[in-house]
Amino acid sequence: MKKLIILLVFTGLFSVSCDDDLLTPFTPGSLTDEVAVQNSTGLRKVMNAGYNYMTDREDCVFTSVFTDEVGIGYANGGQGIDDNWIFFLNQSSFSPNEIWDNAYFALARINRVITYADRLTPVDAADAEIIARTKAEALVCRALCHIKIMSYWSPDPKNDAALAGILSDHIITTGEALPRSTNGAFYTLIHSDLDSAIAIFNSLVLPTPAYVTNPTYFANKNLAKALKARAYALKGDYTNAEIWADDVIATSGVALASTQAAYNQVFFTDNEAANTEVIFRLKRTAQQNSQADNLHNGWCSVRPNLAGSPFFEVGRSLFNVLDSNPLDFRRKTIVAPSSIIDPGYATSSDFRNTDKLIIGKHGGVATGTATAATTATNGFNNDHKICRISEMYLIKAEARVAAGDLTGAANAIDALRDKRFVANQATPVYANATAAWKAILDERRIEFAFEGYRYIDIKRLGALAGITGVDRNPADYTSSSANYPAADPVNLPITSYKWALPIPQDEFNGNGGVQQNPGYL
Repeated sequence: MKKLIILLVFTGLFSVSCDDDLLTPFTPGSLTDEVAVQNSTGLRKVMNAGYNYMTDREDCVFTSVFTDEVGIGYANGGQGIDDNWIFFLNQSSFSPNEIWDNAYFALARINRVITYADRLTPVDAADAEIIARTKAEALVCRALCHIKIMSYWSPDPKNDAALAGILSDHIITTGEALPRSTNGAFYTLIHSDLDSAIAIFNSLVLPTPAYVTNPTYFANKNLAKALKARAYALKGDYTNAEIWADDVIATSGVALASTQAAYNQVFFTDNEAANTEVIFRLKRTAQQNSQADNLHNGWCSVRPNLAGSPFFEVGRSLFNVLDSNPLDFRRKTIVAPSSIIDPGYATSSDFRNTDKLIIGKHGGVATGTATAATTATNGFNNDHKICRISEMYLIKAEARVAAGDLTGAANAIDALRDKRFVANQATPVYANATAAWKAILDERRIEFAFEGYRYIDIKRLGALAGITGVDRNPADYTSSSANYPAADPVNLPITSYKWALPIPQDEFNGNGGVQQNPGYL
């Protein structure tokens, strides 16, 4: 962890806030933390810096390539096919280093907010609530970062004794060499932080401050409750997971998007109606448009259409699932209208050039080619949707299966599917628990495609669902698709040690106390 803290001194940041007063970057170490954070404005700048580091696309991109969401794009020039695509991972791999570093960079800022919020003297009651609200946001974000770290790095998130990551519950100094903590310690901190945040949010009585231009741009009480449901589901504690999922569904005021147009607004243009679908997003501004950071540029060079130089496309197995349900409007959000679909793809001698399934979900367009997102100075680029109300329905379904209530699980899934199809669907019937778990995993595959869920979903639900590993179509790895520098990447079994990421080399460089995951030694 020492290397990460040292880097903080030299790393400049940009705010993710829409509030012009908060656009000035805050760099820890530029003065001293104590001098730089003297009031609520300074505290907000540090919080914005934390949000900025959380706005990292790598978990979405890594998950899609490493599992079964993508196929090699016709414009691929070598991106990803010698590492994530062929399941190659070690402690020097880019993706684990990127996800780990940005989580801990964010936590370094977040812990400063939590610490300094208690030291500030507010100028009036309104200022006191801004400080309190900012601390609550930081507590929620600290929990979110720890959930992410544990999800990726713990070999068994259901086991309290298994190792997670490094517990970041204070401002870590350059003199500290910290070992990994257990999942039990992570869960204790996560729920303590979320409970504290909920208590703070409940204590606020004044009107929402002006900087909260959209409540989904900032960590909020609904997110705190939703993260408790997510954390309990990760642990396999479905009694508590269901309590919190039900709470969010009943009290958040956030409704499922129920039409194609409303769903497209969530992902294409980020302008869905208030209280629709999104619980929390990480906001991106036009000024931040950069090919290195834009969400859509994780899969294409320019924009999410046929001419946008896609180096990854919708994988054939995922497309076949989507195409088998013509009334499910999510297919038209995920697959760009400019795609070229080859009915004879399975026997094509030039599959990459006859079957072009363009990823349109982030910044796409319903018809034509003029996508919302593009790669240009001051061009629109999408927010990152971190939590949506649909997740609560699917956690509810998991809880019902765990309780032996297959009808209840079917009802929870049906409540979601009825909002995603152009006509109400018959409530499914599951023959046994394995079939119900498989249905939940399949539904999550569609609902959260290209949002960074699939790797963790297979890890935690795959064995329950009776699957053997990732589900890639042979067309995506045959010789007509690409020439690979290693064995054909047909599958990664769920028994592989690679369902826990390697502790990155960046951490070992500065922290001799950290332990590596099995398989990477």
